[in-house]
Amino acid sequence: MQSKTVLIVEDDPASLDIFETILRHGGYEVVTARNGADGLRQARALLPDAVVVDIGLPDVPGFGVLDELSDDPATDSIPLIVCTVHVFQHDQVRARRAGADVFLMKPVDPRELLGAVNRLLRESDASPDDVSPDADAQREYARSRPRRV
Repeated sequence: MQSKTVLIVEDDPASLDIFETILRHGGYEVVTARNGADGLRQARALLPDAVVVDIGLPDVPGFGVLDELSDDPATDSIPLIVCTVHVFQHDQVRARRAGADVFLMKPVDPRELLGAVNRLLRESDASPDDVSPDADAQREYARSRPRRV
């Protein structure tokens, strides 16, 4: 079985190193980007299986990355995970509206990050017969969430 690829869009070198190590040890191929513009280019070129993104990025902020990936038919089905220090309720709501499937607060527990990636990729691979009611509800939410116009 070919390993899945996760793109990490993170400008903090320490966080990037930690996230990359966690995911590589979890069996994933990892590609990294240090700013939003590079993350968008790589996401569109590589079509990774999942994207982990910070909110506080230089140039294109994380919310912009989420919006653009969610609005692009080529990337709108890629699971999006936010890992950020922006912990206010309005940040979580804004991230969900912009397309985030999971919102994790830094410092991130390694098991939490790996578990979120595993769960989202397992759900994206599941056949309709394998999908639990919770996964059905999450997919329905993802299809119905507001998109920017």
